Amino acid sequence: MFIFSKRNIILPSPDGSTSVRVKRGFVGEIPDWAAATPYFQSLAADGKIVPTGTADKETQAADEKKVKTRRGKETTQE
Repeated sequence: MFIFSKRNIILPSPDGSTSVRVKRGFVGEIPDWAAATPYFQSLAADGKIVPTGTADKETQAADEKKVKTRRGKETTQE
């Protein structure tokens, strides 16, 4: 899962054998098992981790298009 972290967090695995360290400002992939834990879900509900769900560059490029304002109307630059 692709996430953005607002805090330094350690996500332990359900069986406790391993963990994933996520630093503040991290943007990237984490294992699917980490996203399935109740701890991760509570962090996402609190807004400390933001699951984006988009890791492909085409979607990100579409989100980053410049917006022009002309006479009060916004239009996206193609």
